[in-house]
Amino acid sequence: ELINYSSGVLEIILAIGVAVPKMRLLAVKGIILILIAFVPSHIYFITEGVCMSDSLCVPIWIAWIRLIVIHPLLIYWAWSVRKTELG
Repeated sequence: ELINYSSGVLEIILAIGVAVPKMRLLAVKGIILILIAFVPSHIYFITEGVCMSDSLCVPIWIAWIRLIVIHPLLIYWAWSVRKTELG
């Protein structure tokens, strides 16, 4: 539970960092590292039958799409905004 809350807070901080031009590159790198760090947990979720006890249950195809499609798209998005002017 602590890891979930901590990673959520870090994600929010990094998202704010993307909006700050001087922090953008560092924030983007942090977002990409977090996304890569989450890959093993997504694989574990899939191998455990995509349903954790007393928690989230999703169809297996959604878990695979999240791992194979959404994660790479988020990494691509993060990398593509590293030098852009936002707003």
